[in-house]
Amino acid sequence: MVEVIYVLLGIGIILFLGYLAEFLFKKTKIPDVLILILIGFIIGPHVLNYFNPKSISEYAPIFTTFTLLFLLFEGGIKLNIKTIIEGTIKTLNMTLINFFISSILISLLMLIAGFNILISLLTGFILGGISSAFVIPIVNNLEIKKETKSILTLESALTDVLCIVFAFSIMEIITSKSVNIISSIKTLLLLFLIAGIIGIIAGLIWIFIVTAVFKMNTPIMLTIAYVILVYVISELIGGNGAIATLFTGITLNNSKDITRKILLLFYQNDKETEEIHGVIAITHRDSNFYEQVSFFLKTFFFVYIGVLFNVENIPLLIIGIGISTIIMYSRKISYFVMKNSPEYDVLITQVTFARGLAAAAIVQIIITKNIPYAMEIATITYNVIIFTIILSSIMIFLVNKGLYKGFIAKKLIEKNKT
Repeated sequence: MVEVIYVLLGIGIILFLGYLAEFLFKKTKIPDVLILILIGFIIGPHVLNYFNPKSISEYAPIFTTFTLLFLLFEGGIKLNIKTIIEGTIKTLNMTLINFFISSILISLLMLIAGFNILISLLTGFILGGISSAFVIPIVNNLEIKKETKSILTLESALTDVLCIVFAFSIMEIITSKSVNIISSIKTLLLLFLIAGIIGIIAGLIWIFIVTAVFKMNTPIMLTIAYVILVYVISELIGGNGAIATLFTGITLNNSKDITRKILLLFYQNDKETEEIHGVIAITHRDSNFYEQVSFFLKTFFFVYIGVLFNVENIPLLIIGIGISTIIMYSRKISYFVMKNSPEYDVLITQVTFARGLAAAAIVQIIITKNIPYAMEIATITYNVIIFTIILSSIMIFLVNKGLYKGFIAKKLIEKNKT
């Protein structure tokens, strides 16, 4: 009974501190994730030893998976289709350029550190993409253009999938000792295609259910249950569940425009088409509730990451710092994709590079598959997640305070001179 009381006490205190951290973020622009990670480290095995991650290691994959799918769904219900279409080229350029450059540079550093080519590539792909768990809550609290918010949200979702597909491909090569690049590319395209179609169809089905069955008074928890089913079905038939939930969220958020266009197809010759209105599937009340669930998941995820921080293995700690520094500097290439956007948006894009959920989920699979150097990769990955979150948070704070101009300042000065 005493243990239960202490656990409940810990949950209550962490939630209060989480709200305080979010409040400080809105007031001071100091990202709340920094405080959450610090809380995790303090209560973890290296300081107070109040919480040991081994005690929930069996359930951690369930928590991280649900956090990933829900944050992407919640991110989707904040995206507008028009904005997504307008930023498609930028999003793809941003995603592919940053992912492959980061992955290659990380792999090179791992080679220099003494790891073989396959282990180096595996680590590079695991840490190649930005974290949706970091990006989505951060961009929702920043005053950036809708297009920039859309690009960063979609990039984080797409790179999660790229990390998973390429890391799993390398794992397959390691375990079976065979290389099949064409098969990996086909797998990647199928994952996107199947997941996207499932997400859109699932969104349309739910709009119909909301309209015909619930008469616009949808039980919110039932929507969450539905999103979980969409994730599971997508995974079972060969798609990517996370991307499917993202597209479900996007479809529901744009339900008014989508349903109006569908209705107009049936009333093409009707003179009163102007009076046809679409269905709003996500109300303001629903959106507020989803934000609260996201806050809860985000709070405990970053506290959990802080708990995992291992300061005992100095060589792996140094490698983690080195990789984090490389990631930070390689992100500056984003300027060439975003150079026509407002200065603030370009800077925010350059300093949003934290790693997180996808990487944490993949290393847990690596450990279960007994991949060589699995524990070393896991320790390096957790270190990089923490250091990139810290560095990205600091850089975002400096940008908000006007204390960081970096690469863009030089380019803008040169542009103005010419």
